[in-house]
Amino acid sequence: MAAEYNYGPAYSAGYNGKGQTIVIFDSYGSPTIRADLKHFDSAYHLPAPAAFNIYHPEGNVVLNYNNLPSPANFHSKQLATEVGWAYETTLDVEYAHAMAPGATIDLVTVPVSETEGVQGLQNLEKAQAWALANLHANIWSNSWATTEQSFDSSTVIKQLNRLYARAAAKGVSVFFAAGDSGVANTNKQGVTYPYPTVNFPASSPNVIAVGGTQIGSTLTANSSHLAEKVWNDGYGAGGGGYSTVFPETSYQTSANIPDPTGMRGLPDVSYNAAVISSVLIYESFDPVYGPGWTPIGGTSAATPQWAAVDAVAQSALGSQGYLAPKLYKIYQSSSLYPEAFYNVTSGNNSFDGITGYSATTGWSAAAGLGTPNISGLITALGSLQ
Repeated sequence: MAAEYNYGPAYSAGYNGKGQTIVIFDSYGSPTIRADLKHFDSAYHLPAPAAFNIYHPEGNVVLNYNNLPSPANFHSKQLATEVGWAYETTLDVEYAHAMAPGATIDLVTVPVSETEGVQGLQNLEKAQAWALANLHANIWSNSWATTEQSFDSSTVIKQLNRLYARAAAKGVSVFFAAGDSGVANTNKQGVTYPYPTVNFPASSPNVIAVGGTQIGSTLTANSSHLAEKVWNDGYGAGGGGYSTVFPETSYQTSANIPDPTGMRGLPDVSYNAAVISSVLIYESFDPVYGPGWTPIGGTSAATPQWAAVDAVAQSALGSQGYLAPKLYKIYQSSSLYPEAFYNVTSGNNSFDGITGYSATTGWSAAAGLGTPNISGLITALGSLQ
């Protein structure tokens, strides 16, 4: 990933996220995350984070799989959900740290699962409101979502979005995964909607939605950027499309993005997320498979790494505030845009029989502005100051 997105010059100059804090929000968390991060760091020759703090503002987490007999064999949906969130937490923490090794990591957990807007989302928002008031960090990473149509009404979504409007006004860049099933998202019963849909909070005009790409396979470690296309490898596809709730943002209007609906388009940016070009995490919590290395993909992998991109940029330039308007301002510059982004121009996010959107030159509802060239992005952001 460091070679793919040109982190090298920033790292060489000492810009590795030092002085910045990335706040990660997850349900449940992982009981072994501190030890697993140490193991991960040792294997990849990474330093420990400047600090690693864990907070439970919604109450302590009780994990039902902690005391299972070994070897465990369980079929409980609740147990599987908790273990799934532990994988998510491990991915978020290890890769936010991997790409911004000098940054502080704050992990904020809640004791319930986020489930299609029925439960959990409100707990996560309360935890975020607590973080906004108490942690004083301006980079957040979130890998959870609910299809817009699964809420009772658009009014509910707009009420929930007030938090993100406050966060953006305070200069917080809130990164949200755009989703892992292209335009084919489900209702509360798990049935796919028969038309293209997007997820909230990624669809909020006050957050940065992160889509997915895939990198061509290679048998050796890459030493420079490899060509990408929209993630769509049969295992999943990068989320994207147009909100049915929020109008197009002013910075998207100014950038003249292709928008036939007049509504908020997403994703804003993308990053490697494919299963066929997955990253490795280390875990020791799984009661069935035991300790080991696991390949994992999804926009859940892309999002904490984009949070790390922001941390690296801010360690070089100082606080950037809410980053989205600046990214679209860069897009409007014929000289800055190709310096700061790798434009993704091939592939689409059609999935599960639902026709989606194709990548094109410039912004698209399949890949957003594209993927970051870290060194060039820092230069471009610096030119806006």
